[in-house]
Amino acid sequence: MASEAKQSPGLTWQGVDLPRVSPGDYQAVCIGWQGPEWVRAFRRWSLRLEFSLLAERIAVSVFYNFGDDPAKPHIGRRSRFYAVWSQANGEAPRKGQQMTLETFTDPSLLYLVRVADCLKDGKDADKPDALIYSRVTEILKIERP
Repeated sequence: MASEAKQSPGLTWQGVDLPRVSPGDYQAVCIGWQGPEWVRAFRRWSLRLEFSLLAERIAVSVFYNFGDDPAKPHIGRRSRFYAVWSQANGEAPRKGQQMTLETFTDPSLLYLVRVADCLKDGKDADKPDALIYSRVTEILKIERP
């Protein structure tokens, strides 16, 4: 058995870091995104925006749901994404306008975000402590200083 283990490739985590910070409100800048992409485990489209907390120098994420139609993502007028994108853009999108994700990473934008621990898993069960991470639960304000 030992010789088999030596020839096996090493197992190294390559995924996104999901750190844990004290819950609260933080100033942040948006530094990137992942998606939108179809998440098979949840059978829905999802987008992750990554924010750097200015006081902590730690990146935390917010997640947006774009519906369960595997053919294409959907943005509803009453969705959290629509509201936040419109604030970051400075106005609501016009019919047919592309809602580009670069809007969020505009260097002139300063966000006030609420951060809380993600305590439940995909089945709404409590997570073990080792799997709890912090995420942005709400974007409270977007300013152009």
